[in-house]
Amino acid sequence: MTQSADTRRGLYGLQLDRPPFRGLVPREQAALLRSWGVNAVFGGYAEPAFAEAAREAGIKLYAEFACFAGAGWWERLPDCRPITATGEALAPEEGYHGVNPSHPVVRQERLEALGALLRAHPLDGVWLDFIRWPCHWETPAPRLEQTSFDADTVRRFARDRGLALDVGAPAQSAALLWARHRDEWRAWRCERITDWVAQARQALDAVRPGAELGFFAVPWQPAERGGALIEVLGQDHAALAPYVDLFSPMVYHAMCGQPVSWIAEVVRELAARTGRPVWPILQSVDHPRPLPAGEYERALAAALGCPASAGALVFTLEAALTPDKLAATRRQFGGR
Repeated sequence: MTQSADTRRGLYGLQLDRPPFRGLVPREQAALLRSWGVNAVFGGYAEPAFAEAAREAGIKLYAEFACFAGAGWWERLPDCRPITATGEALAPEEGYHGVNPSHPVVRQERLEALGALLRAHPLDGVWLDFIRWPCHWETPAPRLEQTSFDADTVRRFARDRGLALDVGAPAQSAALLWARHRDEWRAWRCERITDWVAQARQALDAVRPGAELGFFAVPWQPAERGGALIEVLGQDHAALAPYVDLFSPMVYHAMCGQPVSWIAEVVRELAARTGRPVWPILQSVDHPRPLPAGEYERALAAALGCPASAGALVFTLEAALTPDKLAATRRQFGGR
């Protein structure tokens, strides 16, 4: 497939110490990527010699930045673990440990870590990940739980909205908020995400002007699943658009139980809703079932062939290195 010069053809999860890159000098590593048609990678930026070689080869270097997730947060700051409407602490799910995005220490430390990342490496951009209220969504039937109803979070909401609330047990607070302040609660939760992204935008522009801010978006439409994109996750993509250069919906069709055609549908809708370029990230991994190379290639073609798409990003490079999937990647990326 012939691609225009500005089509983004990316791989996520570059590890230079693993085959087929291990043992190659940086220019050879960059040349190998270019031979596959790749012009963007997530990873490798911590190796200065490779970073220089990649830029000489016309490959952009990006970093993924996890915002509000991680078991380490639960261990160090137990009060950042979200509390559900029943008063239970949020349970981990398939290794996912969601974190309360309104927790002031988490918010501040993640901003500081983002600034440190940008100062340490000459990145072309950073993509925000786990940038939502908690939900393990990569499944056909995700568990949609409302959070966080701990006293501190409810007090923060009341303070910000100028409300005098009688803060009680989590179940009581949830009932009160849903009965009397549901619209305000929903809006406030979205604002916690949007405001943090706005601060991330300021940090990026201050430290590395010209770098791109990307956003790994949950690939749901606003009316889908009872409005869970806003109601549960707090991702208001239209409100985020002024601060984001590119949206990357995580169109993992096999994980989500969707057909390949769904990829282009998500891209078109998100581009229309945000007015921003959309660079979808699609799966090469064999989860939750084996993903045949032919189906993987159709997914690549769907992303690259959609007029609203800025290209295709593959999750992950390691899974795409099987001979048949690598051949499919090279064909779709215009490699040689």
